[in-house]
Amino acid sequence: MSVYLPAKRPRSVTLILGGVILFGVWNVSKALLLIQNRPLLDPFAIRPAPLWQAVWALVWAALFLGGAWLLRGRRPFAQIAIPLLLFLFGLYTISLRLIFSPLPFAVHGGLVITLFFAAAVLLSFWGLRRAGRRHYFVERGD
Repeated sequence: MSVYLPAKRPRSVTLILGGVILFGVWNVSKALLLIQNRPLLDPFAIRPAPLWQAVWALVWAALFLGGAWLLRGRRPFAQIAIPLLLFLFGLYTISLRLIFSPLPFAVHGGLVITLFFAAAVLLSFWGLRRAGRRHYFVERGD
């Protein structure tokens, strides 16, 4: 490996980067749709209010896109930050369904959502921390 060429990004890191960007874009589009359709949703007294949901979606979008920036920039902190971010987002999503839904958790796919986020956290942790990928996150001395 040449001193002048950076290490090629491993495929697992590329897949995780794409997933993190996808979560960020998902939250941006969710915020835009909630803001755009707010006059239609207000008469239904949705809890939490669509405006608050849009604000939180923008916060999550900024966090995910910031995590993608960390991952693309080869920051070693991204190995911990991405799985933690996915865990917190999963916890946020599941807790919203538990607190504000009048239906039982199992009716609207609670187990599937829980398994999805558990798999996403475990796979991202494994994909970023396995021994064959650690060379990608070496701190540079620039």
